[in-house]
Parts: sequence; structure tokens; C-alpha cells
Amino acid sequence: MPTITSSSPFHSLSLSLSTLFLITPLLLFSSSPPLLPTSSLPPLMKSTSDSPSPISSLELDFPTLKPPTSLSLPPTPFFYEPTSVLDPNLTSHDSHLTSSWDFPETDWSFLLPDPQNPDYTLPPPPPLFDLSHLDLLLSAASAIDSGDLPSAHSILARLNHLFPSISGPPLHRSSLLFKDSLSSLLSSPSPPLSPSPIDLVRRISAHKSLSDLSPIPQFTSFTANQTLLESLSTSSSIHLIDFDLSLGGQWSSFAQEIAARSRSSRSPPPSLRLTAILSDDSPDSSLAADNLRDFARSLGLRFSIDLVRVASLGTFALSSVRLSTADSTGVVLSPAIFRAIGSDPASSADLLRFIRRTSPRSVVFVDTEPCSSSSSSPSSPPSFKRAIASGIEFYSSMLDSLDSAALATGLGDDPVRRIERFLIRPRVTSWVQACGAHPTSWRETLASAGFSPAPFSEFTESQAEWLLRRAPVDGFHVARRDGAMVLSWKGRDLAATSAWRC
Repeated sequence: MPTITSSSPFHSLSLSLSTLFLITPLLLFSSSPPLLPTSSLPPLMKSTSDSPSPISSLELDFPTLKPPTSLSLPPTPFFYEPTSVLDPNLTSHDSHLTSSWDFPETDWSFLLPDPQNPDYTLPPPPPLFDLSHLDLLLSAASAIDSGDLPSAHSILARLNHLFPSISGPPLHRSSLLFKDSLSSLLSSPSPPLSPSPIDLVRRISAHKSLSDLSPIPQFTSFTANQTLLESLSTSSSIHLIDFDLSLGGQWSSFAQEIAARSRSSRSPPPSLRLTAILSDDSPDSSLAADNLRDFARSLGLRFSIDLVRVASLGTFALSSVRLSTADSTGVVLSPAIFRAIGSDPASSADLLRFIRRTSPRSVVFVDTEPCSSSSSSPSSPPSFKRAIASGIEFYSSMLDSLDSAALATGLGDDPVRRIERFLIRPRVTSWVQACGAHPTSWRETLASAGFSPAPFSEFTESQAEWLLRRAPVDGFHVARRDGAMVLSWKGRDLAATSAWRC
């Protein structure tokens, strides 16, 4: 594994990537079956990330009690014992009682009820989350949809006091994520913070936990990879264009299968070139690229990777992608790239025209997001409120599947909280910011741009079902629907992969 050099933003980190990884995308599927059953992935390191600290807390504001008028208590020392060596009250005194406070007798009133009001009782704690809170949240979404921002602010401010905590059932936690995201939508945008090395480690640990608890990463990677392999494996030069690289773990299994097929046929392996289209500069992508280069080299493959950052250039950045008529091209798309290039329909059209210009043998669309374009009828415009309700339901189902898997495996709540904080929360925020920007379904978008659906092979479908039998908990189901392979949890769709040609 390469060591972080001085050119890296993390050069002050004294650990090598082999110590941090955890940190390699090749490590993401340690306790799960290989994405392609004909080969095995390299051994993986276990996650050691600590559980995240609470994101927020709620302070209860109790009314001040009046001091008693006829109460006589002798001055009594109230001893304070520190619980940490970092405690500011810690002294070098020999006694274990390091400090004491003398309270005037009238100050003891906060421990006692008011004797002049024997019927006084402390106010009850805030109510637990119920459907009335969900109704308020959807009312805020409706107010935003109609442009009534003051009402939306008022409702969200009220919800800040009604949501008791970040813990609770999946529907509560999903609603809290969307409440915070709607509040962020209405607030002034702040410049993004530069990620720190520990943030990177936590995100990778969260990805590892997601792979341990959910079949979603394996399902999407396998169905996409198998479709590309069936159309590209006979080529001598393969060009892969990935619009959602993440940590790149899916390409390690793709490269390994290419190498295995080459050995079994006793033929030279094809050259592999990966172009990753990125929405911004991310240390995750740079580390993924380094590790993919090293892994491909260990397999004896000719491999190169180009990182193309869209950032503020939008689709103009795609002009820097190197294309060759000698390459057989495969493309992997996801909804995230359409948010990165902007909400202008012309940008989406430019992106799809670029993909057609690459003459791909296969285009795979991987969707692991809620549907934001559903409407009550084909002629009615999409509703922001309906989209938010769909998103809450989607992530409630996802959290429910994670909770069930954590209970079945005995891993506890820490991995779920890690996934929720470092993966799901940023995704919800990004999705809400762009919610409603894409008014039609992805299937309609691709079809109108000249793409035609391609069927999945029987092998792909049977192996996807095999993957689900290895899931840590029952409740997942895979089915072929409208030309797509759909993964659901208790009847709620969580992921869909579709193949296209042009």
C-alpha cells in the first residue's frame, strides 16, 4: 500500500495507508460473499471506529421554584468528585474529595417542592414521536412548496422542541433526518468544511458497517459488474466510465474477475482504463484510485484511472474525458451525477448526449435513492410534499432493515448509528437540496434520450437471489420489474439496477 506523501492534504498523518485501511475500498466486503462468485476477494480488516457522539440534545426548561419560607437547614458541605483527569476542578490535594461547595440554605430549594403549593408537579417530558409530528413535518414541506417560507420556519422551529432525541424507531429517526435537512434548506448556505483524516476513516468504517449489515452494496455492485462483464469481457481494451465512484470497491471485484477469466482461458488480460467523474475534490476518491492501481498491479493487469472533476464546470468538464475508438466502453450512472451538474434540464440532456457519443456497449443505471418524481397522476406536476413523504418512508425502511440486521447479528446499535451519521445523513441532505429538480422518472429520461432497455441474463438474476440468501436477516426480496432488477425490504424498494443500450 502506498504511504501518504507530502503532496497529499494529509501529509501530516504519520500512518501509511496500509495502517489506515480500514482505508482501502478493497476492504469493504470482509464478512460478505464476493460480488462475483467465481473468485474471492482479498482478506479484509475489521472496523475499529468508535461510535459517533450524539448529534444533538434537548434541554428541558423547568420553571424556577420559589425558596421555602420556613425551612431551617444547617450549612452542609456539598462534595464534588471529578470523574475525569481532564476535569477543571481536579487538584493535587491528597484527599479524594478534591473540592467542596457550601450552599446557602435557601439554595436547597431546587431540590424540594414548593411547600406553599403541594399540588405542584414537575412538567412531563416531551411526548414521544407520533404521527402528528410527521404531519407537521409534511406541513412544513407543503409550506416550502407553496413559497410560504415564514410558516415553514415556524413549523420547523416547533418541531425542534417536539423531537425528543435522535434515538427511537426508524420512522422517528428518518423524520428527524428530513427535519434537519429541511431546516438546512431554509438556512443560509455555509461554505463546506474541509474533511479531516478522521472524517475519512469514519466514512470508510461506515461503508464497511453497511456492507456487513445490508446486501444493498453487494446487490448493486454485482448486478452492475455482471452486466458489464457479459458485454465487455471479450474485448482487448476496456474503458469504464463511472459517474459514482465512491470508494471504488466494486471495481476491485471487476478487475479480479477479469484476471480470473484470463487465467482460465490462458489468454492475455485486456487493458483496463477507468474514468471516474467526480462532483468535487474528495480525498476518498484519491485514496480509492491509489488502491485500485495497487490492486490491479498485484493481479498483473494493465490498469489506469483518470479522475475528472465536474465541480463548477458542469458538463463542460466532460470534454476532458479521453475517448478511443479502440476501446470497448461501459458506463455506470446514478442519480447523484444529475445533482452535481445542476438542475437545468439542458445539463441532463448534454450529459446523456456525451454518453451516447462514447458508443457504450452497455450503460448501467444504479438507483439507491427514493423516487422524487412520483405524482398522483401523470398530468399533475410533482409535489415537494409528496417527494419528502416518499423519502421519509424510503429511509425509514432502510433504517428498519439495518436495525433488524444489527439485532440478528448481535453487532448492536453502534454500526447503525455510524451508517446513519456518516452515510445516510449526508445523502438525505443532498437529496432534499435537489428534490423536485428532476420532474420525470429516470426510465423516461433515458428512453427519451434514445436509450433502450437491455434485459438481464438468467445468471445475473439467479446470482442476485443467491446473494440475498447470504443476507444477515430475512425480509429482503429481489424481483425483475419493468426491465430492472429491484431489491426490496418488506415490500419497500431500496435499490434498482437497470441496463441500457444506445
